[in-house]
Amino acid sequence: MSAPMDHVTDPQLAEASAGVSAYRSLSPDLSSVGLRTNQARYDNLGEARFPRPAEEFLVASRFAPWDREAQLSGSDYFGDVMATALSVVDQETPPAADTIELPPPLEVPIALDEAVARRRSVRRYTGDPVALAEMGTMLRFGAGVTGEADAELMRGGAVTYRFRAVPSGGGLYPVEVHVAALDVPELSVGTYRYSPVEDVLVRTGDRATVDRLRDAFAIPGGIISLESAAFVVLLVARPWRSMRKYGPRGMRFVLHECGGIAQNMHLTATGFGLGTTDCSSYVDDLANEALGLDGVLAFLAHTIVVGWPG
Repeated sequence: MSAPMDHVTDPQLAEASAGVSAYRSLSPDLSSVGLRTNQARYDNLGEARFPRPAEEFLVASRFAPWDREAQLSGSDYFGDVMATALSVVDQETPPAADTIELPPPLEVPIALDEAVARRRSVRRYTGDPVALAEMGTMLRFGAGVTGEADAELMRGGAVTYRFRAVPSGGGLYPVEVHVAALDVPELSVGTYRYSPVEDVLVRTGDRATVDRLRDAFAIPGGIISLESAAFVVLLVARPWRSMRKYGPRGMRFVLHECGGIAQNMHLTATGFGLGTTDCSSYVDDLANEALGLDGVLAFLAHTIVVGWPG
């Protein structure tokens, strides 16, 4: 239902918008155009010669009840071997020299409903540092272990499962949480991976890594003041952890998990009075190269910029 015209500040603009939405013209021959915008591709959806990978992914990741390959792939995960493997996901002993202990978690000073109501994307920051305790609390609420339970094996014995702050398809946890520390007093400038089972940071890169990562960002118009942020959360996906069981549909679960981690972190940061914004304005090849990722088996899926609101 259209809004009453008296609520529109510019009737001519409203009329033009309605006109644009009312029809779509087809280019005479889109193949002759060297520079094709996304709008041009949308206006020519009937043109079959151009690749449509996003829609192909949606079709490829559909589940059908008669898909025996998918059913067999999933059933493999209910035996003792895979049950044991899942119980030790991300269990490791990182080198002591590269490990940074996190302070105890802080209590978020506002209620969940208030954090939800207050949350806004903040793109400008004061340049003031953020303490490791606040960063660590965000990491724990985003991807930390929140509970354990024992599961009996069919051949006897039991294994311990660790549950985390966000849901993960099949408990496979294909998303790792890394951070680029820009101005966190207790940390040297560098990149770190959060180890959820050990509840520590593991150093993965130095100032040169951060500089290369910064160069990978291509933020239009400087609308996000990355230079005055305190740190950047880096969500690194390893999709075959999920796709080995679920096939192409597993990539959906990877994206779901990224969203869950991001939302928990945004709400936690809001509770502390911090400002955050999602940011996908980075050149993938440059960002993956800076982090030592191949871009396919492991890739930077998303980033969250964090700082004090400016």
